[in-house]
Amino acid sequence: MMQKTWPSYIYKLFLGLVIITGLVFFINLLPFQKDVHAAEKDLQKVEVTFTSKGVPVFNTQFTIKNLQNAYNKIKSGNITSDNVNSSAWQETEQQRGVIVADTFGIGPGVQHTSEEAESILRKMLNSGADDLVNELNENSKSTSVFHYPNNVVRRYTDNDGKAVATTEVGLNGIFDNDGNLIQLLRVKHDSSNKFSVDINSSTDLFEGKITNLSNNMKANTNSYTVEFGQELTYQLTIEKSLLTQDLPLAINPQTNLVIDDVSIPFTKVPAYGDTISLKSLGITAESSINSNASLTVLKSQIQSKFYNNILWGYAVTVPKSDTSVTLTIKAHLAPEVKLNSQLQGATTDGSLIPMEFLVGDSDLSAQTNFFMNIVATTNTGSLDYSMPTVRTSGINYASVDASGKKLERKQSYILGYEKNSQKFVYGDNKWNPVNSLDNLDLSTFQTFSGGNQYYLGGSASAIPLNTKLFSFNAEENRKINESLIKFLGLGQGKNYFLYPVDSQETGKKELPFTVYNKDSLRSNGQRVTHTSIGEAHYEDYAINGLIPDYQAGSVEYNVTILDQNSMGTILRIIFGIGVICLLIIIVLILFVRKGR
Repeated sequence: MMQKTWPSYIYKLFLGLVIITGLVFFINLLPFQKDVHAAEKDLQKVEVTFTSKGVPVFNTQFTIKNLQNAYNKIKSGNITSDNVNSSAWQETEQQRGVIVADTFGIGPGVQHTSEEAESILRKMLNSGADDLVNELNENSKSTSVFHYPNNVVRRYTDNDGKAVATTEVGLNGIFDNDGNLIQLLRVKHDSSNKFSVDINSSTDLFEGKITNLSNNMKANTNSYTVEFGQELTYQLTIEKSLLTQDLPLAINPQTNLVIDDVSIPFTKVPAYGDTISLKSLGITAESSINSNASLTVLKSQIQSKFYNNILWGYAVTVPKSDTSVTLTIKAHLAPEVKLNSQLQGATTDGSLIPMEFLVGDSDLSAQTNFFMNIVATTNTGSLDYSMPTVRTSGINYASVDASGKKLERKQSYILGYEKNSQKFVYGDNKWNPVNSLDNLDLSTFQTFSGGNQYYLGGSASAIPLNTKLFSFNAEENRKINESLIKFLGLGQGKNYFLYPVDSQETGKKELPFTVYNKDSLRSNGQRVTHTSIGEAHYEDYAINGLIPDYQAGSVEYNVTILDQNSMGTILRIIFGIGVICLLIIIVLILFVRKGR
């Protein structure tokens, strides 16, 4: 029996050894083949965070394409007669009615600097000459689609705007889902290939950040929630390849983002010249303006236009350098920006009308992301770059009496914050340290009174009447507003408090609060902005129901609970929440029983 099975056993053993040897050889061969491929292609993982003016771009598809071959040919002039005679070259000239050599400055033996070659490549891609770029690139398999980090199946950006792809080392282009070039960037021979790409920027040769703000002030990956008047320190690093000669730059901030200083000499340039033309703003005046009322309406339109645009640019020239250069830009967010100018195009006779414009105030919104755009002028065109954005926030309060059931009119407060056991109180447009809140000289500090909307560091305006209410009553609306107080221009990260001005007589305590303005995403990918203006933490639904401009999730009011020794209002809030929870439980029980 043993003799009959022995040859079969030896055969199986031999066959097993052959298979194992083959597997070992194959496994060892794979890394070798991979190394050969890597030596030829040098593939690297690229991680990109996509934003649009500070807001993450989520659930969106992007591609990356290696363009190093085309870049090399344009730079060296190593363009062959086959390239010139190719269908792509000929069709580009026929379809566009141009001469490629004249339009793009490329041809056999025509050499360019690195900056020029990159700019030419960008110009070709932006002008629709994609086939010609592909002809020069000679790399049909150079395109990869970005996907979720750690999930290759989900071929789009995640909730933070992040996505990864694998591509070859060298100059690469980032394209949107329609094939439009977003930005050129250089992939290195190491694992440091992490980029932030704002889809409004055209280059990665700049790197911008805000250096003096903490992470707890972030609204999202590329935006911060700040206080009006707070110093903002921007840093702009310029890659050395742009500095082979002097580089003119324009720093263009949104109107209420005021630049205080730049680390190199600068010139402040009005974006609209010495006169303000209605035509340049896209505003059409009435056939004739004679009344002050008409001018007021026109002025309001102009101020709103300025609020969302650029009022001044700041021109600098960065000297040529053999190394990268970093500029420091000091700025702050201002609630009011004044401009004295001449208005053109408002009268039938063409005369100029002197006007003073005040940009901000009623146009200010917690939904605004204030931008700072950088424009560089090179020999081969302009480059655009978007710096991180900033926004602000605030809070709303309704004063109630000791019972917690009635609004309390004409209450006044001082505003402060506490840091490391040190209290600061606001006055004279700055924060002033105080040893104690007892026996304060109130004439030294700003008093904030009911009925007003306050812009920190700016003026106050009366809370407007809500004339859209079906049961609108002007007198009743005005009385209710006298119990309300609204703040805009506060930043994340501070422990604020309100302190009633009559506290020294009644022994009342400060009312602590924090503010926020943050972005988040729902499970369906929809972006939601959460603000302390629209989400009251100390809300009484009965009180908010009395307020004319109350809008759930948009404009909500915290109750002040002035008599903090009485828990009436707090108990009412807890009771209200308890009732809602009880109703939910009852509905769920009924639903379960019905299901049975």
